[in-house]
Amino acid sequence: MTHAEASLQEFLERSEGPDSPPRVLYPIFSSHDRFTFEIALNIAEGVDGELLVLDLLTDDTARSEEFTLIGRKLLQTHLDENHTVDAHLVAEETNSPLKTAISVVQQRNIQLVVLDEHTPDLLGEGLRGDAADQMRKQASCDVVSVTDSRTRSGISSVLVPLAEGKHSGLGVVVGGALAARADAPVDLFHVSEEKDDAEVSRVSELFAAARERLPETIDLNTWHLEAADVAEAIVNESAHYDVTVIGKPTKNSLREFVTGSITTSVAEESENSVLTVQRNGGAGFSFERN
Repeated sequence: MTHAEASLQEFLERSEGPDSPPRVLYPIFSSHDRFTFEIALNIAEGVDGELLVLDLLTDDTARSEEFTLIGRKLLQTHLDENHTVDAHLVAEETNSPLKTAISVVQQRNIQLVVLDEHTPDLLGEGLRGDAADQMRKQASCDVVSVTDSRTRSGISSVLVPLAEGKHSGLGVVVGGALAARADAPVDLFHVSEEKDDAEVSRVSELFAAARERLPETIDLNTWHLEAADVAEAIVNESAHYDVTVIGKPTKNSLREFVTGSITTSVAEESENSVLTVQRNGGAGFSFERN
């Protein structure tokens, strides 16, 4: 599989049809992570979408061929006959990389941005929250942050801890996309401190709603566990999977303010790679034909 290359102006001026596929953006700031790129590639392919790799060059040394080839090398290394995704490479020299990435998302209707854990607070641009927060708020897109790339041998198993927060639905879609690309099931996991009849019924409804977000071709397993410590239960279960996809915590929970976020605990303590997702609002990123 080959990829197309264009200048930023050429890419922004490119015409498109009314039914364009879902678009995933992987921006390269001052550094990059191979595993995060693979996550972006696999999500895009899992939903039959497009992948845009945006090389953001920030200093005079970035003019050299060595630096401008980062995105190209990633695509040449990872795209082959086993991949069917349409990929585009754009390189742009800018003193405001985060602003440039946000502008691209706004102008080209990018639905999902995949960010490395080390993505800036770059050149003073992180004063109003981290890059993921700024991207979601200013560009009105959904965001995936690769919290830690502990998985190095591909993805064959995906765990999605399911909750009722506004970001949970995106976790189901992202987990489903990764599972679709790997031809693997996606496992939904919910932990209740007390598993009475009312709670079982409520969680069954959560699972049913999640099923509606995924194509019928994706195998889905569901697990409902009773445990006193939700974060510990998720961490323990994550040890059996390559990737855990979990929603960013909401900020209105007094309990999480006092005891700490479940998402933070999972990201810090899990033995596998953890993807933290946040939904901008509305339907957002989804399977094209779902």
